[in-house]
Amino acid sequence: MTASSGTTIDKCALSLAELEPFARGGWRHCYVHPDDPNLCIKVPAAADERCHAAQRMDIEDYAWVKKQGRVQLFERIPRIEAVIETDRGLGIVMRLFRDADGSISRPLSSLIGERGLTRFLPVIDDWKRWVRQQRLLTGDTGPHNLLALHLGSDEWKLVIVEGWMNRRHRWLAALHPVFLDFLIDRELRKFDRRASEADERRVARRRDVQP
Repeated sequence: MTASSGTTIDKCALSLAELEPFARGGWRHCYVHPDDPNLCIKVPAAADERCHAAQRMDIEDYAWVKKQGRVQLFERIPRIEAVIETDRGLGIVMRLFRDADGSISRPLSSLIGERGLTRFLPVIDDWKRWVRQQRLLTGDTGPHNLLALHLGSDEWKLVIVEGWMNRRHRWLAALHPVFLDFLIDRELRKFDRRASEADERRVARRRDVQP
């Protein structure tokens, strides 16, 4: 059986009934693969057509990246290893990002909420340079969709696990390189606003708990 993108689907349904997702989103939930701790399975969050549509679009986007030969994008987005049937619906099997100590990498938004934005500005700048270099037009680029991989000591790396491709503007971006640069910069400014808002919420919480 194959998806519309040409990705082969394993027809043997995998049971996730006894597992708890390590991440919950509005459209999808993520589970650690029961047979490989270095992989995760992304499944629809509910029996809702919008959730299933999000899964199909992810598969199509990855197929597009592969067709374009842009394998360098997989430096900072998870590569799809398989598409399988599960008791939670169609599942996307992909790399599970972990820190140097083996723990599952956390969203940048959570770390900003705990430690503040300032200490992550250098790694954010590095991520922005990569986005511009790859000419990747992202979508919904908030810090909640980026994971901060702790590589050891004070070394970090940001990867995009959701909203890594802006499908709506893909055809517009193809019109002229200058226009693509404009759209990329606009998305990165949106990211900056959201990161600052996350930091402001942290400051407000600390102020509220002070005696």
